[in-house]
Amino acid sequence: MRKISTVSLIVSLLATIGAAQARKISPTPCDPPAFHAPAAQAIDLVICLDTSGSMQGLIDSARAKLWDIVSELSNVQPTPQLRVGLLTYGSPNTSSADKGWIVRQIGLTSDLDAVYERMMAMSITGGDEFVGWVLNDAVNTMDWSPDPSALKLIFVAGNESADQAAHQANFRNVGSMAIAKGIKINAIYCGSHQQGLSEKWDQVARCGGGVFSSIDMQTATAQVATPYDDALLKLNIELNATYVPFGKEGRIGAARQISADASAESVGIASAPSRVAAKATVLYKNEKWDLVDAALDKDFKLEEIKEADLPAYMQKMAPKKRVDHLAQQRTLRARVQSKIQKVGRRRRTFLRKEKSKSSSGKQGLDEALIKTIRKQAAEKGIVIKKSN
Repeated sequence: MRKISTVSLIVSLLATIGAAQARKISPTPCDPPAFHAPAAQAIDLVICLDTSGSMQGLIDSARAKLWDIVSELSNVQPTPQLRVGLLTYGSPNTSSADKGWIVRQIGLTSDLDAVYERMMAMSITGGDEFVGWVLNDAVNTMDWSPDPSALKLIFVAGNESADQAAHQANFRNVGSMAIAKGIKINAIYCGSHQQGLSEKWDQVARCGGGVFSSIDMQTATAQVATPYDDALLKLNIELNATYVPFGKEGRIGAARQISADASAESVGIASAPSRVAAKATVLYKNEKWDLVDAALDKDFKLEEIKEADLPAYMQKMAPKKRVDHLAQQRTLRARVQSKIQKVGRRRRTFLRKEKSKSSSGKQGLDEALIKTIRKQAAEKGIVIKKSN
């Protein structure tokens, strides 16, 4: 009996201690749930473009629609960390046979103005188009995110046989390597769907776990003016005035931004307003050269910036005035971006209505990319809200 009483006493004591501990660590009904900010969704996008003699329409499409694609990707939830890389192939004037006539225009970067600068500098030339070779470079030389949840995509576009130089780099083997690294290869044939099948572009996508599309190169270069374009271009002037360049990168970045604005205007009447709309999204960030964006980093300390690297007018300010100035610029930028977003929504609505009136049923480069990105994002559980 004494032994049973001792056991019962121990059990009773442990139950009492457990209940007390439970009361101690359990939140009361008034306690708010713990909040954990979602991590930025990594999206790495590498574009491989054929720059041989017949591809002017493809290059123009890329230039015309890059900013629309950026705006679409800004709808990813949670806020994405977008990096874009650019390779060209079939470029004998700027590459060599031992490199497969391939040019690495720019590695994966979040500096979208730098990507656009390289895109604007591209030119077409006659040459051999080695699809497997450029894909091999994309898969094995780009600095892909190590995050297993990252969306890692390659889009290769061209219009010749995908089996050229297969003895050197076979797209089938490259596709297997890509899948092993969590990268999807998508193939865009510039021409008829049937011809794309004959040239084995569907196999490029299938071997790389991606999507095959065919496009009309001229569709994406069609430019439609809207009643909202002028308002966006005026707001762009106000937006640019909110940037505070610092250091050597500031001088380069500010000049590149103005140059990219001018380049977009030269591409067509719709490209410049599209760029302005993209500049008002979360994806257009310039923390490497703009103090307003740099100050959003929780580890940023304005006092650690050398005075000589500040704009001349800020060098004359007292330390507190400098902090206040950046806060004012940040508030002003948010206000201008809000106006751009409102006008941009009206512009998109107008463009959708115009497209429905004159739709030819043909698909352009931007539509092929956006449709595929949406599909593959959904497969990773990534939400992309529809644009208003």
